[in-house]
Amino acid sequence: METLIQLIDCAAREFPDTVALEGDVEGAGRISLTRTALVRRAAALAGRLVAAGVGPDDPVALLSPNRPEWAIGYFATLLAGGVLIPLDVNLRTGELSNILGRSGAVVLLTDGTKLEDARDLAMALSAPIQLFRIDEPVEADIHPLANWPGAKRSAGDLAVISFSSGTTGAPKGVMLTHGNIASNARATAAPFPCGEQDVFLSVLPLHHMLESTAGLLVPLIKGARVYYLASLNPRVMNEAMAREKISICLMVPALARLMHRRIMTAATEAGGLKTIVFKALFALSRAMLAIGLRLGSTFFPQVRERVAPSLRYFVSGGAALDPVIARDLLALGIEVIQGYGLTETSPVTHANRPGKGNRIGTVGPPIDGVEVKIAPAPGTAVGEGEILIKGPNVMKGYFGNPELTEEILQDGWFHTGDIGRVGRGGYLTICGRSKNVIVTESGKNIYPEEVEAELARSLMFSSTCVIGRKSPRGGEDVFAVVVLDTDAEIAGTEADREDVVWAELTRLSSELADYKRVSDFVIWPGEEMPRTTTLKIKREDVKAVLCEMPQYSYKDF
Repeated sequence: METLIQLIDCAAREFPDTVALEGDVEGAGRISLTRTALVRRAAALAGRLVAAGVGPDDPVALLSPNRPEWAIGYFATLLAGGVLIPLDVNLRTGELSNILGRSGAVVLLTDGTKLEDARDLAMALSAPIQLFRIDEPVEADIHPLANWPGAKRSAGDLAVISFSSGTTGAPKGVMLTHGNIASNARATAAPFPCGEQDVFLSVLPLHHMLESTAGLLVPLIKGARVYYLASLNPRVMNEAMAREKISICLMVPALARLMHRRIMTAATEAGGLKTIVFKALFALSRAMLAIGLRLGSTFFPQVRERVAPSLRYFVSGGAALDPVIARDLLALGIEVIQGYGLTETSPVTHANRPGKGNRIGTVGPPIDGVEVKIAPAPGTAVGEGEILIKGPNVMKGYFGNPELTEEILQDGWFHTGDIGRVGRGGYLTICGRSKNVIVTESGKNIYPEEVEAELARSLMFSSTCVIGRKSPRGGEDVFAVVVLDTDAEIAGTEADREDVVWAELTRLSSELADYKRVSDFVIWPGEEMPRTTTLKIKREDVKAVLCEMPQYSYKDF
């Protein structure tokens, strides 16, 4: 099994002179790196790290937004034999300090945009840490490969520790080896049509394993180019899609939902004959999907032209993708491929394939080398249970936490905590997250994701979060937190607004079983609920805010 050093060396030999990573960086203009330039610049920085005392297994932190040079810091650390600690640039100083303290990082890599933040962070640490920049255009000779400490690393040696956030206590650190990540990149790349003609758009944060594995390593080894956005502004993104001829893009479901809403709103707001024709063609296109006919590109060429003229497909991960949105977009000529995985699995375990291999509503079959089994779990339906994963991509364990490692890794099987079922062909359907399950007084289990999918059909709400509220009778009731869309005009008093919202929740819940229907709700006091960098709603943070409201307490949630 190869290491990450062998992986990038092979990529540089196979595609030496084509542009690998490119982006427009504020204050620096257009940055372009071939694979040869990438490894040479990584070698130059690795030389400085070695001279500074970085050796095998020494932790090196990286604080930088998405940009081509992020990969320089990634591979420089590995060439020096170190272990990368990728940091989320959106974390506060206290959270970053906690991670650096826990990891024992000896070096902090950064770029010009985060240099002052890095200096402030270094000053806040109790132990000294050395600062180096990843965006200095210096190259060095990388060959022969055997000269670098990282070349002596084996597949079982640590490469990355991915930490969760947290200002206090012990943030969870996932320990991933060279073999974990390299094998996952190869297995993820294998089934996808992707090559030198393709351009990836990078919108997800590189400190997240989905983007660094599937959005960085996969295009590197397949000969594709990656373009990094300077801003996530929708206008900037749309312009880049056309200008850079983007053909593949990794996204999270929240971005798919936003794209879907904009397309449908624009089409229905046209009014008159245009709207009538659109609705008729859309209904026909969606109906034809049931018999395997895809007419979206023929019926709606203008949609593809506006979104991304060169697009082949989107890849969705990080959370569950609403099947309704996936089918609607496919009916419009835009294919979204859903996959599944966790940081602990490097991260990909399952993926649909473009075309006939894309079974909407599932996350696809397992990728090569991954074994899956469904273990019985309390309260689950027949055929459902906890998803267990085994394979070369499964983590080494949790940093400094052997007890949790022993609990989660049993006989080589990683216990995901997710509930699912396996259908024909090994295609996996995710039912929900076990820790989010709402248990009613009668013992019935409700997956919040299922209820949220129904509520998301409303144009009145920009986002929703379903949680369990403790019932005085015992068990929990279904409680909804809704954010009103800024375009939703609800006139009248506060009581009138609540009546309108309740009527909408009642309408949407009518398709659910009685015990799954929303029993109470609150309108979120703001434009957005707290989210992770991959746009998942932070349920515990939402609960914490609710507990501070005068009408609720910690006993409610």
